[in-house]
Amino acid sequence: MKKRKRRNNARVVFTSLILLVLVFLGAWKLKSTNSREQPPKQEIADEQPPKEEIKDPEPVEEPEPTVEPEEPEEEPDEATRLAEFLPDYTSAPLLSTTPIKCLSMEVGATEDEVLLNWFSPSGAKGKAEWKDSAGNVKSFEAQFAASATLPGYYVNKAKITGLLPGETYHYRVGNDEAWSPEYTYQAPKDAGSLTFLVTADAQVGQSEMEDPKQTAERWDSVLSRLTSYVPEARFLFHLGDQVADFGNPEHYDLFLDHLSLYKIPLAPVVGNHDVANDYSIEENGHPGGPYFSEHFFVPNRSNVGQSQYDTDGDYFFIRDEVLFIVLNSSTIQPPEVHEAYVAQVVSEHPEVKWRILVQHYPAYKGTTGSGNGSIKESLARITIDNDIDLVLTAHDHAYSRTAFVNREMETLNDYDYAPGDTITNPEGTMYVTCGTSSGCLYHEIEEEIRIVYQGQPGVPSAIRIDITDNELHLRTYLVDSWTVYDEYTIRKE
Repeated sequence: MKKRKRRNNARVVFTSLILLVLVFLGAWKLKSTNSREQPPKQEIADEQPPKEEIKDPEPVEEPEPTVEPEEPEEEPDEATRLAEFLPDYTSAPLLSTTPIKCLSMEVGATEDEVLLNWFSPSGAKGKAEWKDSAGNVKSFEAQFAASATLPGYYVNKAKITGLLPGETYHYRVGNDEAWSPEYTYQAPKDAGSLTFLVTADAQVGQSEMEDPKQTAERWDSVLSRLTSYVPEARFLFHLGDQVADFGNPEHYDLFLDHLSLYKIPLAPVVGNHDVANDYSIEENGHPGGPYFSEHFFVPNRSNVGQSQYDTDGDYFFIRDEVLFIVLNSSTIQPPEVHEAYVAQVVSEHPEVKWRILVQHYPAYKGTTGSGNGSIKESLARITIDNDIDLVLTAHDHAYSRTAFVNREMETLNDYDYAPGDTITNPEGTMYVTCGTSSGCLYHEIEEEIRIVYQGQPGVPSAIRIDITDNELHLRTYLVDSWTVYDEYTIRKE
C-alpha cells in the first residue's frame, strides 16, 4: 500500500515539473514573438533642444562671379569736351526774335535791386514789367535817350527795386510798340554767405582766331555751365573786354544775347577793347562814343575814371559785409584820381569786413605782350592804404595769383602759397588774374617775381568766390571739364 502511494507521489512531482517547463517555454516564445512584431523604440522627435544650444545655420558662400577688367577710357579731346555742354538757345525765346536789342541785367547798389539796360527802335519811353509768383505786376519806367552809338535806336535804363529774398519774378522790357520775350529771375535768398562768379575777356568778335559766332557759342556754353553748376551765385563779374571791337554792333549782340545773362546780374568792367581812344579810332576807323555806358547800367557810377570818349567811370556796390570797388583802368585821368576815389568810398563805408578791388589791367603781368606797366605803383598805394584784401584783374588771357604784396611792391614770403593753402590774417594784398572765359585767344605765360602760381590751361576758365564772416575761399575752374585749377583761402580771426 505504501509503495503504491510513493509511486503516485513521484508521478505527480514529475508531471508538475513537465507542466512548469511547458509554461516557461510558452512564456518565452510569446515574449520572443512580441519582440519581433514591435517596431524598435524611437527617439522623442517633438522635444526641442535647450534654447542656448540653438545655432543659426552656417551661410553657404557662393562663388563670386568673374569680372573681366575694363579697358581704360580715352581722355576726350577739347572738341569732345566742349560739345558736352552745348549752347542754350532753345529753353526760352532769344531777344533777337524781337525788335529789342542788347538787353543786359546789372547788379544794383543793394541786394534788393537790379538794373536793366536795353535798346529799342521805338521813340516812346520804355518800361520794365515785373510779375511776382502771386501774379502781381509792377511797372518801372526807364530813363530814355536817343543812342549816340546805334543810329535809329533809343537807350533805356530801368532800376528795379523792392525785390524780396528768394522770390521768383517774370519780367519783360519795352513798350506797347515792342516788347522783349519774358524772362525769369530769382532774387537771392538769405544764405548767410556770399557766392559770386568771375569771368573775363570773352572778347567776342576776335575774328583773327575764329568766326565770331564760334566764340559766342563757346561763351554761351560757359555761361550755361556756370549758372547751372553754381545756382547760388548772386552775380557775375566780367572783368573787361566784353567785345573785340567796341564799334561793331554785332559783337555786342554776340556777347549779350544769351539766356543765362537774363537770370543773373552782371558786374561789367571797362576793358581796353570796350572804349575808344585816339589810337583805336585811327587804327580801326571807328568813331569815338559812349559804347560802354550805353550798353551797361552800373550802380553808383562816378565821373571819376571816365574814358576819353565815354561817360563811364568808377563804381561800387556792397553785398553783405563785402565792398566791391570797380575801377576803369582805361581812363585818361591820372592815377591820383583813382586813389582819391577809393579812399573816399572806403571812408564812407567803414562797416564792411572785406574789401575787393576790381579792374581790367593787372598790376603784375604774367604773359607776353603789351600791358599797362605803370599801374602797379598806384595799385600798391591804393590797396595797402585802404586795407584791400583782394584785387581781381584780367587782360592776360592766362591765369595767375601773386603772393601778398606790400606798399613797396615786395612779396611777403612768410606765407604758404601752394594751391589749397589757408592763410590767417595775412599782411599785404593778393592779386588774381582770371584767364579768358571764352577761349577767344590764349597768351603765353611769362614769369614775374611776385606771381607764385600761374598757368595757361588753353581752355576757358572762371573763378568762384565764397565769402563768410571770417573766410574768403577762391576756386578757379577749367569750365569745360569742371576741374579745380587753383584754390586758396584767406581767413580773418
